[in-house]
Amino acid sequence: MALLSRLDLCAAAVVATIAACASSPPPQPPRLSFAAASYDFGTVEQGAPIEAAFALRNAGGSELSVHHLKSACGCAATLAARTVPAGGGGVINVRCDSARASGSISRTVTVYSNDPAQPFATLTLRGTVAAEIAADPPALYLGALRRAERGQNQVRIVSRRPLRLSLRPDAGPVLEASLVDSPAAPAEKTLALSVKADAPLGRFSTAVVIATDSPRHPTLNVPVTGMVVAEKE
Repeated sequence: MALLSRLDLCAAAVVATIAACASSPPPQPPRLSFAAASYDFGTVEQGAPIEAAFALRNAGGSELSVHHLKSACGCAATLAARTVPAGGGGVINVRCDSARASGSISRTVTVYSNDPAQPFATLTLRGTVAAEIAADPPALYLGALRRAERGQNQVRIVSRRPLRLSLRPDAGPVLEASLVDSPAAPAEKTLALSVKADAPLGRFSTAVVIATDSPRHPTLNVPVTGMVVAEKE
């Protein structure tokens, strides 16, 4: 009888354990969240680094694993610990180079993780890069032009203060370039382009180089593409 009682007690304990396990809710999956997913860095001088720190948190019930950080061109993103426990946090540090940027810009970092509801999240940095001198547009497509024809598309050369500008002597075998003053804007010039009379036929890709008296920006390169076509018969 005592043996049966002990067996009954063991059976009851096993049943209670199974019942307790059955009633326990399954662990919640990881959930990636950010205090802020965008950062406005305001205005920086061209060439100055752009830096931001994005605080993240694992708001789920399981360990969060950050698989990969994909940064925009010119940016680098780092995270000290790629695994974050439930309820834990971390910081993604982003640094972007502004040397080739000007005007209003936006840069992104994509964060890939094991969050089943949000496999990837996007962080955004936006603001303005103040360039001492810039081309607008920064690159030019002239389209199809005949020999000795002047391009209809032009480039504005804009500076924050009047600069002494000059064209490098050789613009290549295809283009002739000139800088035209803007009477209404002393700190602005127009880059006008035409095809040389003896330019080779076919597609071209070149760059017009403008020399300046700025110590920080001694040259400005303007990429130019297009096609030289034969005269109509």
